[in-house]
Amino acid sequence: MALPGTGTTLDLAAAPSDDPFTPDPQPAAAAIPAATVALASIDVYDKVSMPVPARVAEGGFLVSIGRNKSGSPQETRGRIYWMNLASKKSDLVWDHPHAVSVLDYDQSNRRTLLVDKLDQFQRGGELIMVEDLETGSSKPLYRRILPGAGKPGFAPRVEWARLLSGSHAAAIVDGVLLVWDLPAAKLVYRIEKASASEPPVFSGNQRYMAVPQSGKVVIVETATGKVRKSFDTGSTLTPGAAFHPDGRLLAACFSNQYRVWDCVEDKVVSEATTTDHLGSHPIHWIGPRLFRAGLSDAVHLDLGMSVWKYTTAGATEPVVVGKTLVTATTSQNCVLTSAIIPHSSAEKSIDQLMRAGDAAMLVRPGSSVAIAVEASAPVDQAEIKESLSGAAEKAGWKVSGRAPVTLVAKIGRGKTQQLQFRSMGSGDRKVSSAELTPFTAELEIRRGTTVLWTRSTTNHIPSLLRLEEGETVQDAVKRYEKPDAAFFSRLDLPPRIPKPEITKQVGRSILKDGAWQDL
Repeated sequence: MALPGTGTTLDLAAAPSDDPFTPDPQPAAAAIPAATVALASIDVYDKVSMPVPARVAEGGFLVSIGRNKSGSPQETRGRIYWMNLASKKSDLVWDHPHAVSVLDYDQSNRRTLLVDKLDQFQRGGELIMVEDLETGSSKPLYRRILPGAGKPGFAPRVEWARLLSGSHAAAIVDGVLLVWDLPAAKLVYRIEKASASEPPVFSGNQRYMAVPQSGKVVIVETATGKVRKSFDTGSTLTPGAAFHPDGRLLAACFSNQYRVWDCVEDKVVSEATTTDHLGSHPIHWIGPRLFRAGLSDAVHLDLGMSVWKYTTAGATEPVVVGKTLVTATTSQNCVLTSAIIPHSSAEKSIDQLMRAGDAAMLVRPGSSVAIAVEASAPVDQAEIKESLSGAAEKAGWKVSGRAPVTLVAKIGRGKTQQLQFRSMGSGDRKVSSAELTPFTAELEIRRGTTVLWTRSTTNHIPSLLRLEEGETVQDAVKRYEKPDAAFFSRLDLPPRIPKPEITKQVGRSILKDGAWQDL
């Protein structure tokens, strides 16, 4: 049966319901041991899925290895392994002559959702619901054809999917979030402009779904699609998000910022601009006041800063169950590996940082900072100083004539660029040339000669250049050849910058052989 791609479309800009928000906490997490389990030898044509908890109370996970080598159909193969981290055993439970990817598992019904018959681009295929897959005696219940299958052009692609029950699933297919009743092959609702790089996340029992959008996170009731909350991030970026295990708090990360909302009280309970780039998805809560952001930083809400970096190089996106992080390596010998997080080194560092408090900060809200401009081109220095002062005051700092920390605005010129533009409209499309020598702007936060933090930009020309009456293309380009003083006022400065000796204390660990190796 074919799955529909059109139907009821949710308006995430709709006014949220004023019904009280009831937290949906996670059930008690299983205790997963730190261990490694070997899967198989792989190469670059093998696509390894992220681990999917399956009979997780026993320490079980599913991992698929899908292979589709263009021009070598005899090598096309789909394997799914069920691994037990407690017994350190691995069983091959699916071995078919089609590339496959395991998507999710329903713990209560022991049903697995997977996509079968993938091409070399990880596109196409069919959604299959399988029962008892992890036992090796799988029972396929039904197959569903993806919307758009068979049409000219690229085959549809399942970019992300989650089971909502033993019968319902949510999936992002070619940028659209679709919620289906799979047995009935019926669309419940859809959401436009969904991002697989910042996908929806669910509360503990999937009562609520938080959908990241540009500049906000919208919480809807999963079953009905009813908008319950809408939280602005204060940025135009699409954030990553994660519900706290208590089901009440929601965290969002974007660039070097994060916010945490109390969904019951409708208020921000923690936010910070950090000196580290946090990324977005995935976010994993690894403690009551601690989460791991998408680019490996463990962020502590009480300190508002990165307190450790947990790296899983050469591995799939990790999953966190309770106090254990689990991932599968993508090197030649594929291994499922798990480790306790946070580990003792990080906990010791956090304890020292907490005891040091604001004394560990070189700059913090209320600190005095100086403003300086270094320009290698003619600029209005007073305008730039005013713009930078506004950013400093927004961070909670006091601008002073003399201070141990200086915000330095550096203005320069880049290399001359040769640009070409094609006229629009009817008739001949004339090609015109122009030169641009862009201004560059850079901010350095310095303590003496030591650079603590930096950001930079350069002039850019819009893709569509509008000419005023009597204006040449070169005249129009010249309008963009000026310093951007507003760049400095738009910056989100990190209100707290640790002292260099404290920064060195924030360690980094890489996951290796089932343990964190401190670097």
